[in-house]
Amino acid sequence: MNKARRRQLSIFLGLAPALSVLTVLFVGPLALALIQSLGYAPIFGVREFPTLRFYTAVLGSTRFRLAFWYTMLYALVPTVLSTIFGTWLAVAARARMRGVRFLSFFVRLPLVVPYLVGAALVVALFANGGLVARVLFAVGIIQNTGDFPRILFSAGGWGIMLVYLFKQVPFTFVVVSSVLAGIGPELQEAARTLGASPWRAFRHVVLPRIFPGIVTSSLLVFAFNFQSYEIPLLLGPGFPGTLPVEALRRFQLPTIARRPEAMAYVMIITTLSGGILFLYLRAYRRWERSRGGV
Repeated sequence: MNKARRRQLSIFLGLAPALSVLTVLFVGPLALALIQSLGYAPIFGVREFPTLRFYTAVLGSTRFRLAFWYTMLYALVPTVLSTIFGTWLAVAARARMRGVRFLSFFVRLPLVVPYLVGAALVVALFANGGLVARVLFAVGIIQNTGDFPRILFSAGGWGIMLVYLFKQVPFTFVVVSSVLAGIGPELQEAARTLGASPWRAFRHVVLPRIFPGIVTSSLLVFAFNFQSYEIPLLLGPGFPGTLPVEALRRFQLPTIARRPEAMAYVMIITTLSGGILFLYLRAYRRWERSRGGV
């Protein structure tokens, strides 16, 4: 065995434990969901393999179309906003001014709080009888707490997106800050010395170097938002639900013969999210090549 083969073998053996865990915990359940969605689910009393009946029932329903658009809304808006605000806070925290350390510490705090605790905080603050409504009533801005705009449990998804922003702005902040830590201020200072405005120096010098971190954080945030079910289930409307919520509801139907529909939802969610992220990464790589990157 030559040296190159031995090196490849050593790399494979080093990755084998992680690949085994990934196969058991991800690939295996996904393959089982695929088989059941195609009609082989003896545990549910379904033996029609192969069939696309369950995919036809899901894709042809109005509930699916509404769920898809609301899933995109609840995933995309927080991703864009958390990327913008998290990046802005990371750049601001890099400046040499008083209070920066406190800002960095304060922004990181939500990272240690579970999403469900974030949901409880949003309910306590923004429900019709919540803290914000009571304060507005106390100062006379609204006549009673029932006049407070309905933020939670509505199709607008404001409560869902508030919880996502509460957690994901700090996540983006940490990722972009770690990238900024590896970039010295010399290039930006040189651009300013040559007459560039602060915005032009940031846009042409700093932003291209932190863009990989921005792309990574936004990709992870969108993937989580698209496939999350607990926050939309708790704070979203009864109808329409998001795709993961609809999958859960299909699995909870008393007619177990329809549970392969839930597996069809799982496969559709996986395919859609993977396709969107693939297109996003492809667009980013094209942009990098257009500006002379790898």
